[in-house]
Amino acid sequence: MSTEPPSPESQRRRQCAAATAAAAAACFAPVVVLLAVLVLAPSRAAATAAAAAACFAPVVVLLAVLVLAPSLLPRLLLRPHHAVPYVASAELRVMSFDASASVLKYNLSAVLRFDGGPPAPGLRSSRRFTGFRAAPFYAGQELGAAVALPELAGATVPVAWAGVQRVAPGRGARAVASALARERARGFISVKVAVRAAQGGGEESDFACVLSFPVPHKREGSGAVPGVFDGGSCADAVRGEF
Repeated sequence: MSTEPPSPESQRRRQCAAATAAAAAACFAPVVVLLAVLVLAPSRAAATAAAAAACFAPVVVLLAVLVLAPSLLPRLLLRPHHAVPYVASAELRVMSFDASASVLKYNLSAVLRFDGGPPAPGLRSSRRFTGFRAAPFYAGQELGAAVALPELAGATVPVAWAGVQRVAPGRGARAVASALARERARGFISVKVAVRAAQGGGEESDFACVLSFPVPHKREGSGAVPGVFDGGSCADAVRGEF
């Protein structure tokens, strides 16, 4: 059964909560460290160590936040009304690897939504997407050419990819074969769709949409039954896929 993905407003609230927690930790960390050291070892050396820890604690907390969530601060400070696309639905009909020929055969389709969700109460509408490029990847291999649409005519866009992808023999082929065998045994095949979307004002944003499909199977007398992905939100991604 399909479930409605989290709205952009809900995601922004979570990010604001995370940023607030990080800021609070940075503010209170020196006090906590100072009190703990003074209570446990009230000596001159301990006081010196406490003072040094109190000075460096905010730096450590700040570095941890920047390393663990590199896209959080830019999104909050530079793109407060940043909209995120999501996948309404998707189907995987074929995903197989021929080791002898070192080719990956694929056939999948998806419906992408670029409406950005409704605006939060009291705020103006988020900027809308004006165009996009999208390409699927499996085990590090790009599956065919990216679908490009310079201008969006609507918020919902169907996309599809089908064909064969040559995989370089060696490490790449072993990675694909291993990933496919492991996921088939688990019962689900995960495909990442990289999306680069343009918004008003010339801004471009990269997203990663992870689609998890039940393994397609053949039903007697009715042909292949595709694996269906019920939908989900995409996430910010670091540039580099395209």
